[in-house]
Parts: sequence; structure tokens; C-alpha cells
Amino acid sequence: EDPHLAARLTEALVRGMQGEGERFAADKAPVVLKHFAGQGATVGGRNSAESELGPRELHEIHLPAARAGIRAGAAAVMAAYNEVDGLPCSGNRALLTGLLRDRWGFDGLVMADGLAVDRLARITGDKVCAGALALHAGIDLSLWDEGFTHLAEAVERGLVGEAALDAAVARVLRLKFRLGLFDQPSTRPVPVPEHTGRALGTALARACVTLLHNPAGVLPIGPSVRRVAVLGPHAATTAHLLGDYTAPQRPGTTVLDALRRLAPPGTDVRHARGCALTGDDRTGLPEAVATATACDLAVLVLGGSSARTPDTEFDANGAARTLAPEMTCGEGVDLAGLRLGEAQYALLDAVTATGTPTVVVLVQGRPHAVPEAVDRADALLTAWYPGPWGGEAVAEVLLGLTEPAGRLPLSVPRSAAHLPVYYNHKDTEYGSYADGDAGPLFSFGHGLSYTTFAYGPTRLTGHTVEVDVTNTGTRPGRTVVQVYLRRLRTPVWPRSLELRAFQGVQLAPGECRTVALRLGADQLSLVDADLETTVVPGPVEIRVAGSAREALDAVPAVLDVRV
Repeated sequence: EDPHLAARLTEALVRGMQGEGERFAADKAPVVLKHFAGQGATVGGRNSAESELGPRELHEIHLPAARAGIRAGAAAVMAAYNEVDGLPCSGNRALLTGLLRDRWGFDGLVMADGLAVDRLARITGDKVCAGALALHAGIDLSLWDEGFTHLAEAVERGLVGEAALDAAVARVLRLKFRLGLFDQPSTRPVPVPEHTGRALGTALARACVTLLHNPAGVLPIGPSVRRVAVLGPHAATTAHLLGDYTAPQRPGTTVLDALRRLAPPGTDVRHARGCALTGDDRTGLPEAVATATACDLAVLVLGGSSARTPDTEFDANGAARTLAPEMTCGEGVDLAGLRLGEAQYALLDAVTATGTPTVVVLVQGRPHAVPEAVDRADALLTAWYPGPWGGEAVAEVLLGLTEPAGRLPLSVPRSAAHLPVYYNHKDTEYGSYADGDAGPLFSFGHGLSYTTFAYGPTRLTGHTVEVDVTNTGTRPGRTVVQVYLRRLRTPVWPRSLELRAFQGVQLAPGECRTVALRLGADQLSLVDADLETTVVPGPVEIRVAGSAREALDAVPAVLDVRV
């Protein structure tokens, strides 16, 4: 949703995976940035469909993360399937050569997605011409395509120059030299001790668990709770905790197992699945209702799944030909809605109707629209796909052994009918809907803690933003200070808010700390009328808050930007 956040994540990923230096270390790997560009805005949210993007939306929203990855030294870029303004990315010279190489100075490898070169035959007439078009556009390496196997013929026919072919081969060879493939063709993988992988995976999962709703303070689970019902299709499985295309894993930790192990001695943790993940199978509802009725608290573990079966067949382009029956997210699994399986709503209704306090945990690869959980449950958190040890991280947060630290990287809509929903829309007078609230269910940047925080007035010292943050509660906690910019005078129509800096801060109860964030040229720049990224002088509002929604009500400080 946010180009600044996406850019910072991309930089971290490139530096972490590739390391430093020209040659790759044995425990590092080259990063391929994908997909370039605009595949996040395909029509109807369907994989490889066209993107109806104007050049400004492309430059302001979809290109910054890719550019950040290039600046961080990414070894390669993969062209997207989709077209941009009528021209498929794999055949788009203005994108792959004019922008990526000439303007951004990228000298790495550019590859096509699976069979994307052959798709160009729809506009060139045959695959020989398709290969020539892709090579001329800037593609160095194809994936499973026939078109690139005929490049010699394309050169002979004068469809593409020999120099273009030599340049592509040189870039492929350079990456192979950087990998050391000619020095040690059979490189052995560096073993990672299982305890190290588990520790890292659990730490990542902890950092991502996001508490969305907890109005009565049901969480963390208190000492008075002696009987806990753990219910739902995700309660006792690790398969659904993993993302798409995940290799076979060693056994991990389920939410049920982790709660039984970590709960205080004497806590009775009971289990019933309750319902199916997909469809409307409710045969397990009576057992789940009885279990919830007999307990002090019910934990409903609901959501979606990208779990594939071990015998899943794949097409030549890598898409799954046969899907697991419970897959609701992943490549080849585009959905028209954002609802959970209907039986999951029936389970939610039945359990909350018992009167037992209920906590909903969502395991998901996409944001699901579950306003019913806000209306009926006492608490709601999302774990995303927390990985094989995610059950442990979720249990730790539920029990208060770990503070919830995640913040939403997107706005959660109320329903698919509200799409698109994003905080950084154009600063226009948006009307509401006659039949409902037009705002998101939860805003970008939102995330609760088991304590409370107070933000002092925003102060400006030159281009440095300062704010005093105080933990006003009784538990230690972490907040994420988010700095938003609102432009008051620009050469183009501005967006309502733009995230420009953020910093996590851990505070003890009663502790106050001054957080200072510097706004440099990258943070203050915009895409001007000529689609150039530049700093434009003039006044801008600086708003500091804990989410985009809170920033709308924050008292701004005005910074006079000078070039």
C-alpha cells in the first residue's frame, strides 16, 4: 500500500540476502526483484491481467520499491507478465531500457517471467519475432520460453542486432562469475543449525503478530482463566501457517500445542476443530459450542490457506495446475471476495452466542474482511502466515509472554465492495457510501499494545522531526512512531497523507523518550509534472502518530521546504 514502507523493506531484503561485495558469500544469494512493474494493480486482482495505470500512479506508487532495491544493489530484475499502457513489460523497451538501465543506471540481469516471452507472439505474429522483441526491449534471460531458443535466427533475419545479444550474454555470464559457478561449479549449501532457524523464525513471527481489537482488555489471558477452548480449522495444524510455494518442512508448532505447553500450570486447554476451512461444513459446531460453553475463554483460530499438497502438479510457467482443496490464497488462486469460508462465520456466531469471552486469531496471506469479529468477539489479532513456529509466537502474545508488536502494512477493508481502500489516496473530497462507512475497518499502521502511549507535540529543528513518546500504561511495550507528510502547495494534485519516516521504540512503564527522525531529500521529494523525482519548495504539514488514521487528527507542524 505504501511506497516508502515497501522501499525500506526491499532495501533490507536485498542487503540481508545478498550481503556486501562483488562476489556472493556461500550463505548468500542473488536477489531478483519481481515483478517489474505494476503487477500489484492488475484488473480485478487477477494474476497476469493487464494493469490500467497512468504514468503518475506507476511512478508514485509502484516504482519506488523497485528503485530502492536497485540502489541497494539487487543483482537482477524480473519483468512482469502484465502490460502497462498496452505494451507487455517483457517487450517494453521504455520500461526495461529507457527507465531501468538508462535513467536508473541498472547494469544487472533482467529476466522474463515463465513463458512471458512467448506470450509476445500475440503481437509479433510468431515466437522468433517475440524473442527478438524481448531481447531488444532489454530481456537478458528467458524462463522456459521457446522464443529465446531462436535468437540466432532472429539475428540472421535482421530482427535484432548481434550487439544486443552479446550484451545480454555478458550480463548472464557476469552474474555466474559473481556466484563463483566457474570456480566451484558444485557449491554445497551452508548448513544452518535447526535451533538457529527456529529462533529466527519465531522472532520474525512475534514481530508480525498484530493486535487489532481488544476494547475490554480480554488479552493478555489473565490468571483467572483456568479453562481455554482452542477452536477453528487452524488451531491444530502447521500446514496453514506457511506461505505459497513453501518447501516441505520439519514438524512445527501449532497454536494448540504451544498454548498447552506455555499456559500456566493447571490450565485446562481443550480443543475442537468446529468447522471446515472452506465451504459450509458445520458438522463440528455442536462439539465446538459445548467446548466453548465449558470454558472461561475461547480462542478461535480462523483464516485462509496457501497450503499445497505434496503431489501438486505445476504448469511450465510455475503456476499450480491442481490446487489443494483448501487453498484460498496463492498463485493461481485469485478470489473475487475477501470473505472466509462460510462455515467459519457460523462457528464465530455460535461460539460468541455462548457468552464465553472469545478471541479471534486470523491466519492469512491476504487481509480478510471480518467485521463480524469486531462486532461479536472480544479481541482480534492477525498472525499473517507466521511460519512453522508461528503457533508459539501466537501463544506467547495471547498469554502476554510477548507484547504484540506488529503494525498493519495495509488498510483492512470492510468488504470487497469497498475496494480499493488505501490511506494515501488523492487529497480530494471523498464522499461516503449511502449504504455504509467508506473508511477501512482498520487503517494502515494500526496495531495495539497491552499498554498505552502518549505522543507529545511535534517539534521541528530544521528538517529533523522530534516527538516525546511516553508509555502511560503498566506494562512494557513497543510503539511505532510514524511521520506523515501532507503537502500544502505542489505542482501536481497531492495525496492526502504520505508516510515518510518511522521508528519503533520500546518503553518501560512510565518511561518517556524523545524520538528524532531526519527528513532528507528522499523523504521530501515528489514526482513532478515531468515525472521526475525532485524536491519542490513550499510548506508541508508534518503529522506524527501511531497510524494513518490517527495522523488525520494529529496537530501538524509546518515545515517550509527549501531547495
